[in-house]
Amino acid sequence: MLLLEDEEAVLEFERDVLVGAGAQVVALMNVEEAKNRLRAESFDAVIMNGRMPGGWSAQDAHRWVGVACPGLEKKMMFTFSSIAEQDIRNYLQGNGITSLVKPFEVVDLISQARRILQKTQAAVAK
Repeated sequence: MLLLEDEEAVLEFERDVLVGAGAQVVALMNVEEAKNRLRAESFDAVIMNGRMPGGWSAQDAHRWVGVACPGLEKKMMFTFSSIAEQDIRNYLQGNGITSLVKPFEVVDLISQARRILQKTQAAVAK
């Protein structure tokens, strides 16, 4: 899975939790690098900060992934440092996108990541 976060300590923590739960994780802090990797590689899921520097919002990222990596937009999760604005919450809910507000419990990150990965496994099984 691709993990995109703008704070190094948070990125390392989330990566360590996900790797400890058995996930293979590519951890990045840069939007352009993430876009390049998404174009070049295959990922089963994307977990990213919903407010990346440079104005790449959750909505922008979700739409971009939907165009650049069709199908992967259904396997995204966003994390936020505070409760997202109402328009973002509406967008996430309307598109069935999971989100977590920091600080979240380790078990919540693991269970939500597993749920996203199960979507991938179910799609492969069809």
